[in-house]
Amino acid sequence: MAMAGVTATAGAERIETLDALRGFALLGILLANILYWSGWIFRAPDQQLAFADAEVIAWQYRFHHLLIDGKFYTLFSLLFGAGFALHIGRLAQRGADGIRIYRRRVLVLLGIGLVHSFLIWDGDILTLYALLGLFLPFFYRLSERQLLIAAGVLIFLVPIAGVRLFEALGWAPYRHIYAFADAIAQGLGADTAPDKVLAWLQRDDLSGWAAWQGTGTLYSWGLRIETWRIPKVLGIMLIGLVAGRRLAAGTLIDDRGLMWRVLWAGLAVGVPGSLSYALTPGLGQDDWQSMVGTVPLALAYAAGFVLAWPQARSVLRHFAPVGRMALTNYLTHSLIGVVFFYGIGFGLAGELHPPAFYAVALAIFAAQVLFSRWWLSHHDQGPMEALWRRATYAGMARSAGD
Repeated sequence: MAMAGVTATAGAERIETLDALRGFALLGILLANILYWSGWIFRAPDQQLAFADAEVIAWQYRFHHLLIDGKFYTLFSLLFGAGFALHIGRLAQRGADGIRIYRRRVLVLLGIGLVHSFLIWDGDILTLYALLGLFLPFFYRLSERQLLIAAGVLIFLVPIAGVRLFEALGWAPYRHIYAFADAIAQGLGADTAPDKVLAWLQRDDLSGWAAWQGTGTLYSWGLRIETWRIPKVLGIMLIGLVAGRRLAAGTLIDDRGLMWRVLWAGLAVGVPGSLSYALTPGLGQDDWQSMVGTVPLALAYAAGFVLAWPQARSVLRHFAPVGRMALTNYLTHSLIGVVFFYGIGFGLAGELHPPAFYAVALAIFAAQVLFSRWWLSHHDQGPMEALWRRATYAGMARSAGD
């Protein structure tokens, strides 16, 4: 998930709280994505019951829908917008053409995302972040009030009204995308029946993998349209833009009153919506419970993290190295997911029940904490962050830095 504001800033300019929050968000992203790689979400309910106790299945469903689903890509989107504001401000202070450099940076991210999506994992979020990131400069001059109004429209009004409009019209564009992807996959020899998807993921032949990977990006974009993720992510980025301005002015993290207001408001709106989402089987991100509950609860996560930082810094700071190398660690998640779970790798998809695959996710993250600390003790940036920077400045004078 993109690497929300992963900027190559000098060490003295970094905000450790944001790095740690980014690392925390990355853990949530991993806990969300492990359901895909493990094959759990591709099991039909009866298949899940044959593999795990009903109580365990209910616990996993409620845990995921209440605390995980949608909350952590929201945090990343928020941090992407904040990173944009900080990035442009720092470049402007140094006399550089901030918008030009930012656009180059986002175009490089787009290239990384496309390679990741088509060759490694179709659940890639970098491409969406990069495409939406290209629109952020058009909002840069708006006031905070205008940005927050636009964000509210994009996060709540557009999705809820859009679902109702499509229902009234009897039109669902994402179904055409799914049908097109199915036709391509079937043409490549894959069985796209719902009860065969897990077996397809488990195939150990390259033609099966090619059919999966070649059509996965289409399915992924169909899902983003179905769940109205595109306008929601842009709206969250606009809230991040407001947060970034306040960070630059030094009026955000130290404003405890604002943090408490965001925390309590987020909980008041987010908990009831997310509880309803978690306790009602069969709902998706396009249902109003998710649309109302997800973003407020994620904002409460962010505010709670910031409020806890002074007292819990000794614990929370372990997230920071992972957050500083968020792009590298995010891409590493995908590589591990493919190698360990896909049929062309070790073929563990469909072999783990919920406690086991969550334990695997925590083990992966713990390893990344150790690796990130070690790497940053020898280097200023993660390897992919360094590549991103070099590609951004290729052919440009680097006197301004970033």
